Amino acid sequence: MRRHNKNHMCALERRETQGDPMSAPTETTAAMTAATPPKTEPSGRVAVSVINMKGGVGKTTIATMLGRQLARSHKVLAIDLDPQANMSQALMGEAGYRAFMDDESPSVVEVFKGYQPPGSAASPAPLDPATVARTVRRVGGELRLIPSRFDFSDNLCEATRTDDQALARFIADGFDDIDIVLIDCAPTESVLTRAAYHTSRYVLVPVRPEFFATIGFPLLHRSLEGFRNQNPGHKLDVLGIVINNAGYDGGNDGGPEKERAMGEIEREAAAHDWRIFSHQISYSRGFPKMMRGDYSWPGNARTSFYPFGKQFRRALSEEGYLL
Repeated sequence: MRRHNKNHMCALERRETQGDPMSAPTETTAAMTAATPPKTEPSGRVAVSVINMKGGVGKTTIATMLGRQLARSHKVLAIDLDPQANMSQALMGEAGYRAFMDDESPSVVEVFKGYQPPGSAASPAPLDPATVARTVRRVGGELRLIPSRFDFSDNLCEATRTDDQALARFIADGFDDIDIVLIDCAPTESVLTRAAYHTSRYVLVPVRPEFFATIGFPLLHRSLEGFRNQNPGHKLDVLGIVINNAGYDGGNDGGPEKERAMGEIEREAAAHDWRIFSHQISYSRGFPKMMRGDYSWPGNARTSFYPFGKQFRRALSEEGYLL
């Protein structure tokens, strides 16, 4: 994966944000090496897992918001690999998720099983990607979702041997029209983590600048290294770290505690050669409303998040994706 030196990256971001009232140039906070020219030919579909081995950092919110933002111009497939199913509830809405649970529609649980159990049909049936991945948004591009269920973890525990490559095969066989896959991951190491890795080319790491901010970084680094050692032909890189809940836009920027936490984050990022995205997502009371699909009063949530979405897309375009 290409790296970028500090001055080059900041200059590029200044050019990107000129004239955009929603974003302002900020200084990159991780050591980066020399840049190489971006690719000009599209490389096809790309999959990114949003993961941190620490809970409460905003993985689901970031994955959901990225999906909605990118779906304005691209075809996006969101996959909910968290048994809490919060991404599914956010994208389907409360009523839609209840209906999905009531009618026992196929979900990511069936993807791991590899078939649709007898229900409306009298015998097991092959999974239809068009049925499993339901369209939840179509404006400009398209956003589809493979939802999770509350009994996800129970189904996995009851299985004698869960196939951690089942999801990757399912995506490879049925979604040629998709531009980007976004996977919301649970904050613990499990077969779900390995399934996300098998499906992904990159991982995105959200973190909050607070006490114990980096507690999940060494665990994630060991997890990634273990996967790479076991799967030497699979390229899996950290696309970057995104700072979430960085402070109050136009107000308190986090104070001394944030400063200490950022020092720890920067040291860990430099130790593993992980990029830190320069735009930090500020706290906003609008995020819970937008997660519900309520855009009537989002506050500063849009202006806080969308500049990061642009940087995320740009990082992928430098690798030849989402051109």
